[in-house]
This record gives sequence, structure tokens and C-alpha cells, in this order.
Amino acid sequence: MAPPTSGHVRGALVTATTAFVALVGGWTWAAMQQPDGYDPVRESISALGASETPHRWIMTAALVLTGVAHVGSALLLPGLRRAGRWVLAAAGVATALVALVPLPSRAEGSAVHTAVAALSFVLLAVWPWFGADARATRLLRPTAARPASVLLLLLVASLPLGVRNGLPFGAHERAVAGLLAAWPLATAAVAWWAMGHRVGDRRARRVVTVALLTVACAAGGVAATRLAPATAETTHYSAQVQLSMDPRDSTRLVARTLFGDIDVGFTGLAPGIEATPQVKASIADLLSRPKITVSSLQPGPLELNAAIVRAARDVGIRFALGSLGVAALWILVRALVRRRRPGGWAWAGATTAWVVACGATGLGMWQTYQPERQHEFTSTGVLGTVQRNQSLLSDVEARTAQVSPYLRNLIALSSALQDKYSPTELAQPTALRILLVSDLHAGNQYALMRTIVEEEDIDLVVDTGDLVNFGTVTEGEASGMFSGIASVPVPYVFVRGNHDATSTTDRAVLDRMARIPNVVLLQPDDETYTVVEAGGIRIAGFNDPRWFGDDGKRSKDKQQPAKRAFVSAFEEQDPLDLLVSHEPWAVQDVPRADVAVNGHMHTPDLEGNRIQAGTFTGGGPLTHFVGSENGEELIGQPSAFDVLSFGETCRLTSVTRYRYRNVIEGRPAYDDVSLVNGSRIDTGTDDPERTCEKPGPGAGVLDALTLTNVAAQAPDGQ
Repeated sequence: MAPPTSGHVRGALVTATTAFVALVGGWTWAAMQQPDGYDPVRESISALGASETPHRWIMTAALVLTGVAHVGSALLLPGLRRAGRWVLAAAGVATALVALVPLPSRAEGSAVHTAVAALSFVLLAVWPWFGADARATRLLRPTAARPASVLLLLLVASLPLGVRNGLPFGAHERAVAGLLAAWPLATAAVAWWAMGHRVGDRRARRVVTVALLTVACAAGGVAATRLAPATAETTHYSAQVQLSMDPRDSTRLVARTLFGDIDVGFTGLAPGIEATPQVKASIADLLSRPKITVSSLQPGPLELNAAIVRAARDVGIRFALGSLGVAALWILVRALVRRRRPGGWAWAGATTAWVVACGATGLGMWQTYQPERQHEFTSTGVLGTVQRNQSLLSDVEARTAQVSPYLRNLIALSSALQDKYSPTELAQPTALRILLVSDLHAGNQYALMRTIVEEEDIDLVVDTGDLVNFGTVTEGEASGMFSGIASVPVPYVFVRGNHDATSTTDRAVLDRMARIPNVVLLQPDDETYTVVEAGGIRIAGFNDPRWFGDDGKRSKDKQQPAKRAFVSAFEEQDPLDLLVSHEPWAVQDVPRADVAVNGHMHTPDLEGNRIQAGTFTGGGPLTHFVGSENGEELIGQPSAFDVLSFGETCRLTSVTRYRYRNVIEGRPAYDDVSLVNGSRIDTGTDDPERTCEKPGPGAGVLDALTLTNVAAQAPDGQ
């Protein structure tokens, strides 16, 4: 084996450094460009390069550059056996291919992408084994390279195990990917060192080593708090607490919520703190009490202090363990490189770094996060709105009633324009008019709904779920949702959403809905589906199998058993004119259903024969508001509803889509009103022997309907 040249070693050091910096810097920069909602602790690196991800070019370019740099390291690293060069080069090619076969979106998987990513990880783990040579520099000798390869391979194998055991995949994957990219860099650095390139004398090098190890221990401690966040709990609230790895968050306590952020600034020197508060479902019991006030929702000083002490203790323990893990890993790597037990200096240096990292961080946080050191407090989004306009949330029902005349005028104007300008085929006689609503989330706007029913000559309301937030009857009673539904003068057809139950077996909201005279449940229980025939139009659907408080993962997969059970039960039934469920993945590609409707996404959409309803209340009385910039007035998050018209041929003739804003705030404005030709959506065919007609009045609100029960099939896997 020819001795390595200085040029080769220098080149290998440059390419290995490039690979590491491109990968880590790429995922850091790409994550910083994402809108609110991206969670690097739980979401994968690949999600940053997915086809529908904003600024995906950053992660794509980073992966390609990392792959090319790995190929360069394979060519330039001194002492590698030929097999090792081929494996490392193949790892570089596979890394670049990860970028070239991206995921469809952050929420969707891809078998091809997963296979290529797994291949790149495995190749990056095993190349030291194949490249080991007894005549090479220390990290490439079999005594160091092969144990390192086994360790790296075990880390790769831990990724699927971590997913099964609930570890946050994003942080886990980044830790493994970072170590895989760091090993070629360490190999090149040791080769550079072996050629006589030194930094100062031995004492200076030891000081530098301890300083760098201290920084690494601190980073490891922070990472540990993100891998396993601490939990702070009071009676009605809980929060996940972790330290921030972003230097820009230093000395800041940031609480991120769905309704906006609370940002508190302090003077001092300490890592930032991130908290993710959540409201427990138990708060619904408190909301049901008369004369509820903001102060009664707040935890008491002693309760809050106890929660803070517990969270601080748990964060400190996690930090210490993570920091200790980094120090132990340094001792292990040092022993592998030197092929002997660590000496006294190694143990002393690791201990010093660990103690300084823990002590300095703890002292800095204790001195910084004191009440007298607070210098700034800001709130954004809904939280800022509520602070400035607390009266907005008093009596939502009354405010929506005040807006009804506005909505009546809007409907009248749009109807006149549609009559004048819509295609003549849309003017055929109407057999059934359906108001499609979804995702009310305890926003009692039934005064508006009654206006729409009256002005649009509605025969039937279809609600695709998420009536409440926490899955409890108490919340629905407190917000007047059930009495509001009873006040609607037409049948109210309902399927359960993922916020309408607290477990897979919880039927409380469904049982309460069943007691309302005008409500029809399309899946009243696990054994039965109800087919509604109104004016000859056949309607059926099924509940969302998810519930409030589930892990929120694999939503698409979780719909499939319930979807297959529904399809199986209706194989021998007549085709449906309208299929109803809560989530889009539930109604996609269901056979023998001419039109499908869903909600859940809070955004109106049309895809094939699927009509996606927006949120009727803007997501509820709180999320109705979004912040504005540059000191402008606040605007409301758009609310939406659709009116579906079926003709006497039993086909969908039109969909009228309304979006409007600022209802609760009393400054209503509409975004748009659009008319869609139903023939673009309905996949059924005309049957000359079948006709539909307007349902006649009856003594009771449900008398104009024909209800038929269909036996359900047991969902597979249950």
C-alpha cells in the first residue's frame, strides 16, 4: 500500500467536512424556513425534501451535495481497501438518490424512498468494516473500524425499533444520520493528525479537547430534553417542556399553542426553553358551570409553582443523562482509537466536561429565569386578540344572530347572479338541497345555520364531524351545541369526527346526539349503518375511528379498517348517491358511491368526486381569529359551507361554495362565492327508470325520510 500523500489527506478532510456540514446545515436551514407546524423532533429529514414541502430545494441540494462529498471521500481517504471505497461511494450515490425520489408530502410515505434511504444508512454504517486494513491509520485498522461499524449498524437498526416504541423519530434519525456522516470526518481527521499536523503542545490540546467536549456535552444534554421532553401538569393543563437548540432562542421562554405563541424574554445567559401547552379535556367540566371567569380557569400559585419545580427537576435529569452519554461515548471512541483502556486523563477530562456542562447550564438557567429578570412579554395570534378584545368571546350565539341579516343579503345577491349567469342545465328542477357543514368545534353558530336553511330552501343538513373539541358531552352542553342542533328545522345527518370521542369505545357524544329529535346518525353503533333516503337520494356513511387524544399519527392508515368494513357491508346494496365520513382518506376511492363528502382539513377542496367541506365556524370561537401584520386590524379565519343540489334525475346538479370572515367580531366580509357544475363531480350515470322529487312535509321533522339499517362488518384487525 502506497503511503498517503498530504494532498490526498487534505482532500479527504475537505470532502468529509463538506458532507457533514451540508447534511446538518441543510436540515437546520430547511427546518428554519418551514411554516409553523413543522416539528423537527418528530418529523423526518426526508419530510423537508418532500414534493409538497415549502423550500424543498434546500434539503434536496443538501442531500445531493452530501452524497457527492461521500463519493469524494471514498476516492481520497488514505488506507481504504478497494471494497471499502466501493461501499462508501455507493453510500454517496444512495444518499443523492434519496433526494431524487422524494416523499409525496410530509404526511405520506413512499416505499421506494424508504428503501433508498435505508440502503444509504446501511452502506454508511458498514463501509468501515469493508475498508479496514491493518496497515492504515488508527480508525481504519480492524480493531477500531469493525467495532465502529457494528455500533453504527446497531444505531441504524434502532430506528425502526424506536418508531415501534414511540421515540420521536425526527430527533432519533438526526442523531443517527449525524454520527454516520461524522465517522468519515473523524477518519480523515485522524489521518491528518497521523501525518504530523498538530495544534499546539499536549497541554494546549488537552484544554481544547475538554472545551470542545464540554460544548458537546451541553449539546447532548439539550438534545436529550428534546428526545424525551419533561411534562408539567396542573389540574386542567399540561405542557411538554424542552430546551431549544437554536442559539437565537437563548434566554427566551416560548410557549407555542394552536392559538398563538407566548414569548417571554429574560436577561442572562442560558439556553431557551420551549413549552407546548395543552388543555385537558377535564376543563369541559369547569366550562359547564355557571358564571365561569378567566380567573377560575387559571391554576393557583402553589399548584403552578409545584408544576414548575417538577418540570425543572425532570429537565435537569434529562440534561444530565444526555450530557453523560456524550462523555461516555467520547471515552469509548478514544478507547477504540488507541486500542487500550482509557487512562486517568481521559476519565478526568470527561468528568470535567460533564460537570462544567451541567453546572454552567444549571447555574445560567437559575440566574436567568427569574421574575425580576423578565424584560419582554409578547403574545401572537388568538392569544393577542383575546388579550385586547376579551369581550369578543361573550355570547357567540348572540353575535352570530346579529350577522344573519348580512348573510341573508349575501345569499340573495349570489342567488340572483347564479340565476342570471349559470348554465341552463343547472336550472333543472331540484329534488334535494343539502347544507354541508363540518368542524364546528363547539362554535355555536346555529343562528347562522337557521338563516341558511331558510334562505337556501335547505331540505337536509349533513355534518361530517368534529362537533366538539375534547370529545365530551359536557363541552357540547356548555357551548349549547345540542340545543342549537335541535333548533335547526330540518333533519340533521351526522357522522362522528376524531374530536367527538375520547377513546375507540366512547359513545357518549353519539348517544347524546341520538336523543335530539331531528338527528340521524349514519353509524349509530359498531353493528349498524343507517341509509337515509331523502327525496329518492340515498345517503350513507361511517364514523371516524380516531378519537381526541390518540397519537395523531398514520391518520390515513387508521381509516382503512373502518373503510373496508363499510365497503364490505354495502357490496350487495344499491349504489349510494352521497357517501359521508370525516377524513379525506376515509372516502377516497370507495366503490359504488357517486359523490363523497368529508371535512377534517378545515379547507374547502374538490378532488374527483370528493367534496371537502371547510370549517363552518372558522374552527371554533377561538381559532376563528388569525393575526395580522404591520399594525393592521385583525381578520377572521375563513368560515365555509357548501350547498349541494340534486336534480330530479337523482344526480348532483350544482355545488355552491361560500366562504366568509369576521362573523364573531361583528365585521362580516365574504371571501368568495362560487358555483360548481355537479356533472364535474358526480360519477354516477343517468338511470331513465329512476326519478327523484322534493320530499314533502310531514308531521315530524324526520317523516320525509326513509331510514334503512345495514348490518356492519367487523373491521379487520379488531
